[in-house]
Amino acid sequence: MRPVFLVLLTVMIPCLAQAGNEELARQVKPALVAIYPAGREGTEAGVGSGFVISEDGLIATNLHVIGEGRGLRVEFPDGNSREVTEIHAWDRDRDLAVIKVAGSSMACLPLGDSGAVEQGTPAVAMGNPLGFRFSMVEGLISARQEVEGRPMLQLAMPVERGNSGGPVLDKEGRVLGIVTLKSAVTANLGFAVPVDELKVLLKQPNPVAMKNWLTIGALNPKLWQVPEAGGARWSQRAGVIQVRGSGTGFGGRTQCLATAPPPAVPYEISVRVKLEDESGAAGLAFCSDTGEIHYGFYPTNGGLRLTRFEGADVSSWTILEQLTSPHYQSGGWNHLRVRVEAEQVVCWLNGEVVITSKDQALRGGKAGLCQFRGTSADFRDFKTGPDLGAPDQASAELRGAIQLLASGGAADAPLRGTLAADPQAARTLATVEAAALEKRAGTLRRVAAEAAEVATAIQLAKLVNQDEAAIPLTEAALVLARLDNPDLDPSPYLAEIDRMATDLGASLTEADRATPEATLAALNRWLFAENGFHGPRDDFSNKANSYLNEVIDDREGLPITLAVLHMELARRIGLEVAGIPLPGRFITQLRLAEHPEGGPYVDVFDGGRVMTRQQAAAMVLQTSATLPEESAWDPATKRGILLRMLNNLTSEAVSASDTTRVLRYLSAQIALEPEVPNPRLQRFYLLSRSGRREEAEVDAAWLLEHRPPGTDEAELRRLLR
Repeated sequence: MRPVFLVLLTVMIPCLAQAGNEELARQVKPALVAIYPAGREGTEAGVGSGFVISEDGLIATNLHVIGEGRGLRVEFPDGNSREVTEIHAWDRDRDLAVIKVAGSSMACLPLGDSGAVEQGTPAVAMGNPLGFRFSMVEGLISARQEVEGRPMLQLAMPVERGNSGGPVLDKEGRVLGIVTLKSAVTANLGFAVPVDELKVLLKQPNPVAMKNWLTIGALNPKLWQVPEAGGARWSQRAGVIQVRGSGTGFGGRTQCLATAPPPAVPYEISVRVKLEDESGAAGLAFCSDTGEIHYGFYPTNGGLRLTRFEGADVSSWTILEQLTSPHYQSGGWNHLRVRVEAEQVVCWLNGEVVITSKDQALRGGKAGLCQFRGTSADFRDFKTGPDLGAPDQASAELRGAIQLLASGGAADAPLRGTLAADPQAARTLATVEAAALEKRAGTLRRVAAEAAEVATAIQLAKLVNQDEAAIPLTEAALVLARLDNPDLDPSPYLAEIDRMATDLGASLTEADRATPEATLAALNRWLFAENGFHGPRDDFSNKANSYLNEVIDDREGLPITLAVLHMELARRIGLEVAGIPLPGRFITQLRLAEHPEGGPYVDVFDGGRVMTRQQAAAMVLQTSATLPEESAWDPATKRGILLRMLNNLTSEAVSASDTTRVLRYLSAQIALEPEVPNPRLQRFYLLSRSGRREEAEVDAAWLLEHRPPGTDEAELRRLLR
């Protein structure tokens, strides 16, 4: 957050000393609540504020007050607590959440108009600062500010921990904002989210039943166990395990162990780890008794350490080896691998053997992850097996190619092919060389990144360039997201879709399965009403809305990305649902054998609203001022869906003037449709104007050979010169 400097022109007056404020406090207090989120041990951790905004129990607060995937207790001023039945809506960027509690006829606060608030408007805030419940402070709306790209009301009043989520009110008791931030500049300075932002959230809620909310970010207990009762919080976002906070063991030690026992000795384990703070420590744990005894192999303070832990304090720990390695990628993902044999323990870092220890004190036990000193760390690709091979051990040909680049060699087509064959190893080697030879760093990183893009485009084309029925649409959509996130592993997301389909199928009743229309209604209810999948409220063009993995993580996406998930889940429960590529709004349709034109249409952007063809046409007319052509009602092919997703990404990148991403998406389109000239022509112009002559020549040669209609041969040759 950028610093805000303002001369405060107000003197704080205790609000209860004024008769008007006494009456206001009496009116407002019945609608206030104290919110107690569950801590890591299941006990309550702190207190935040909130306020009732509807008689049927909707309560507004901050998202950071309730946390994600945590239990909640809501207490009213009369001392009674009410059950939280659902998270009605939430938004990370706005730091807003609306929860629903059981009950009716509740006192609630009216929402004002923050757009009409002027600088200097008197205001009061009510909440639970520092645990002093349902208290009031008075001050002013001192300014409107933009904080980290979001509109905020700047408050000239004391804001303390516990005020978060409480209302900021005018003297008539109307809500102007929701307290969210305390300034680090001065005690009498805070910020509130304008209430108009809350109104936007309420227009498009994304409700999730409380039982489903508690599963967000939770580790699968069938796969992982955290032996300690509390301490650090281990969580997962489909494929990446995160640890935050400090463990309860000495030195903040904590473990997260795989439930499956490792194979008999010899065996191997591996993981990729990234530390938020290089002075911390996190890595692999093995031969663990699930308590104080285990080995640990982990990066710490920029170096590497193999330690034998045999007790609860440092006197029982033995550092077997400690070293620094030029192969360690500071700030990036590092691949750790351990082989446990009867006579020795061998440790690899990014494909290089760095430690061989003859220590034989510990064998057997479980394997998993460990963290120390409250280090924030991310883990992915945890594996165990008799022999994991050497995926990071680069071939001599690949090493030679990287060294050739580092010495100034040309990145010709054969060399690029060598890198594309093993993009992960190529990127790792490139980064190492760049650190040693700074003058070549730009070339190394660019070529390695392009190698990953080429590999992704080839993989995408392999999935798509086959018979329509054989194309795995969800897998292809996840591979498409690798264009911008080469570290993305589709397999955890495919597993998550499997889990969703299983849960959906188990929820269907006999009545739900009575007819295809009833089953479709149950699918829509489960996906949109119960699990909160929704279209974006703003920032519609954000590229994350086009990534199926981001949609699964955040339950928010473009209509076409939501449609891919809708179609896949429908298929899993026996429905044929097709994508309908209307202009400006991608929707889905239930296909029925007895009706050649199909059944009802579904607007996946608007909570799964079921429509007739006439209603769908009216929607398009309202948004684009034109009626769809007859061909627009034909079901989209899987290839067509993926190309439309690529076109959406390309349009967003063009609007952002991001030439690098435009080239990336055009190359993927060319891989899918190598005979279509337009993407190749666009790529040629961008490459030539970027000074990338060798790459532009390849496209120019193709265009001059095929001479598609509209090609200006003279202009092509001029640009090449």
